[in-house]
Amino acid sequence: MKKHLLTVATLLALSPLSSYAASKIVGSVNDGKHQLSGATVRIQGQTLSAVTDYQGRFELPSLESGQYTLVVTYLGYPEKTLEVTVVDGKLTQVAPIVLVNQASEIEEVVSIGRIVRGEMAAANNQKNASNIRNIISADGIGKLPDRNAAEAVQRIPGVSIERDQGEGRFVAVRGLPSQWSSASINGNRLPTAEEETTSRATAFDFFPSELIEFVEVSKAITPDMEGDAIGGNVNFVTKKAADDFLLKASVAAGQNELADGTNYSANLVYGDRLLNDKLGFIVNATAWKREWATDNYEPRRGNDGIGIYRLELRDYTGTRETYGLNGSMEYQLDNGSLSASALYGTLRDDETHYKHRMRFDKDRVELQHIRNELITEMKGFEFAGEHDFGFDKSLNWQVASYENEFRYGDMPNADDHSYFVVRFDQKNVGYVGLEDRDTGKNYAYNTVDGGQDPWNAISNHLPSGFAMDPTKSKLSWVELYKVYVNEKDRVVANVDFDWQYSQQLALKFGAKYRDKVRTANFADEFYSWNSDVYGDAPTLADFALSDQPGREDYLSEANFDYQSQFSQVANTDTLAKFWTANREKFVLDPSESALVSNGGALGRNFDVNETHTSVYSMGTYQLDSQWEILAGLRLTHTETEVKGFTYLADTNEVTANASSNDYWSVLPALHVTYRADDSTNYRLALTRTFARPDFGSLTPGGSYLEQDNQLISGNPSLSPTYSNNLDLMYEYYFDRVGLFSAGIFYKDIQDPIFQATRVGEYNGKQGVTLIRPENGDSAWLAGIELAFNRSLEFVDESLSDFGIMTNATFMDSEMTIPERADKVAIPRQANALYNFTLYYDNNRFAARLAVNHKGAYIEEHGSDKNTDSYYGANTSIDFTTSYQLSDNAQVYLELNNLSNEPLKYYLGNEDRPLQVEYYGVRGMLGFSYEF
Repeated sequence: MKKHLLTVATLLALSPLSSYAASKIVGSVNDGKHQLSGATVRIQGQTLSAVTDYQGRFELPSLESGQYTLVVTYLGYPEKTLEVTVVDGKLTQVAPIVLVNQASEIEEVVSIGRIVRGEMAAANNQKNASNIRNIISADGIGKLPDRNAAEAVQRIPGVSIERDQGEGRFVAVRGLPSQWSSASINGNRLPTAEEETTSRATAFDFFPSELIEFVEVSKAITPDMEGDAIGGNVNFVTKKAADDFLLKASVAAGQNELADGTNYSANLVYGDRLLNDKLGFIVNATAWKREWATDNYEPRRGNDGIGIYRLELRDYTGTRETYGLNGSMEYQLDNGSLSASALYGTLRDDETHYKHRMRFDKDRVELQHIRNELITEMKGFEFAGEHDFGFDKSLNWQVASYENEFRYGDMPNADDHSYFVVRFDQKNVGYVGLEDRDTGKNYAYNTVDGGQDPWNAISNHLPSGFAMDPTKSKLSWVELYKVYVNEKDRVVANVDFDWQYSQQLALKFGAKYRDKVRTANFADEFYSWNSDVYGDAPTLADFALSDQPGREDYLSEANFDYQSQFSQVANTDTLAKFWTANREKFVLDPSESALVSNGGALGRNFDVNETHTSVYSMGTYQLDSQWEILAGLRLTHTETEVKGFTYLADTNEVTANASSNDYWSVLPALHVTYRADDSTNYRLALTRTFARPDFGSLTPGGSYLEQDNQLISGNPSLSPTYSNNLDLMYEYYFDRVGLFSAGIFYKDIQDPIFQATRVGEYNGKQGVTLIRPENGDSAWLAGIELAFNRSLEFVDESLSDFGIMTNATFMDSEMTIPERADKVAIPRQANALYNFTLYYDNNRFAARLAVNHKGAYIEEHGSDKNTDSYYGANTSIDFTTSYQLSDNAQVYLELNNLSNEPLKYYLGNEDRPLQVEYYGVRGMLGFSYEF
């Protein structure tokens, strides 16, 4: 079936479908220094027009011979006209069109700094797009301290990110779950591989922002885009072949407030054109190494849902290294081009973690020594061609392959590579101030539940004068937490056929095929000392001890002194060597472990084979200079097979199983744009999109996590989620640069998938949190989106170098969950997102202060509103400034997280925390030079 679809699409593309077209005009637009994308090139007196691509190039096909007047417009520059003669049967190549940044009536050159240049590129591309989208350029990204691809988009209206250790990781559009939006590179959605999730959301913390040329955020997608994007699509466009000689380098150094050591980054871009400018290439390499630290506390709730049975005091330190490499080349043919690209990105996180756990229910203190190296590695290859047939048809094709992998490094050794934990227990603590509320256990309670512990000053409830004694802290467990995920898109192939049927009508047809495989392996192994053979287990005092890094200022933001009663700790390298040398003295305890053999790790041990096959057809009709209609249909077939295991409790056996599903998704789209004048757009979009169930959600087995006291299981009977979408948008563009936009959106969602949560029993353990995905009955999401970007010269001419960029999105949603009487919000849907940026840019000195806010949202649904777990609201403040030493040299300063507002998760009420984490301020001072 798939081969037939691709064959039909190719034959269709090559068939002689068009009427005779005499010629075509091709060219490019620049400002004397940079190519200008998003410029409009139209023929005076006709409806035919073109918009320059990211290389500043344009084409005007299907022209008869004669004399034409081209009109070139670009927000921020004066309009330019030129005469062009078209001859029958010949390609008309016009010389590069240069827009001069000059107001002729006063003969005064207007200075354009990098911030303004980035805003001009974004506004022009957005203004001339056929769908509702936002675009930011490398200039816009480079003027903010956004170090990875996820952070690069958090300033866009309606876009938010999820963070890990203070750095952006997942991207979400309009407050919806990140897996309900698609994130892609160069138009292809990437494979996913992440430590703790089995979703389809791509973690972009491994991908440096320096490799990005443009970011496109499409809120309403078109039929030539992949349709699994309920929230929208975020497409990262990497740097392509250079237009001329290019050599640029930058270096920076800095520090993190909570960590010792020095951070550094380096970036190098080199490109040129060869062979009479037919061959262009670019190579971009980047590296970023930083020391990081976080202070964290996590109250774990007991079998009544609110009592704290365990208070975890976590102190993280580590070294993160991000490396990226992008290489691309393009060869110009007489009637088209061929290109090849290679892409590599990796994140290596060497993490040391000391965790004091107050086990109120067990009357003991547990001290965990944790060490691991988390490695995420992505690589991809793309081969593509663009071929013109006559003067009105073109065929574009691409064949690509991508691979994404997560694994642990060689800790504690090359055989046991894992999240390595050594735990020591001191018993008979004698905690005070605890309560037994008919649970049979002693718990602590927050003040919101009638207890004595405020959310930000939870007592450790240790008795007066208590001190942790290393001689009484016995080795309890060695834990090897093992995760391996590899997802590969072995083949991604697509073909697109463009046909300028007439000056009013452009047709486009295409097909896309993806062959995906995914392997996920997981085990949580607990080993105890074999005291029957080797005598008493070692104590903490048997190892050389010292204060943990950052002990003195641990959780200085909190209103409680925890660190004064901490024990000294052992070195994690020493413990790793001890484990390796004494491994035979430990025995695996299956009753505590989560394994395939005991049924505790089934939800994260599975293999996936999946194919996506799509065909589409669309047309863009220009009624006149004001009205444009884009309509089309995409058909997508998904075939998924998941191989895993089922645990048979009655016989204590594990059997292999497989489940499969296949379905067609019918995805129509209609986009109407009314350009009332050169500054004003009205847009309407009616689209249908969908979201496939997450991989882990489809497995029949489950995984029990001892450290979290959770059982997470899958559901093979899940259906995909569909959404019918309505978008309305008004846009007004100011003459020099800037815009005002206001829009509303509504999504009617069928079969939303949510994580159903309840507290119950598993394998004899009480108070276990049971989490399983389910399809809800229905849901809706509605929202308002506002944006205003403008130089402050409209207030007073003396403020022309100052500007503001602000946007806000306000949303509400509702879904029905079986067994709950109330209506609930869609999981991960925040009620409000907003950004406010104040900048100064006079082409030599630039500064920008940026505020980003994301409202609270439900992470997982419980049995009622008091048991819903929330991700708390967060506001971050960042600052960057730069000074142009010369036309080629620049110094810059970046400061992140100036507000140091904590990451918070809570249960039902903000005064009932589940996790609170502080990251501290970090900064970088750098120098860049362009040769």
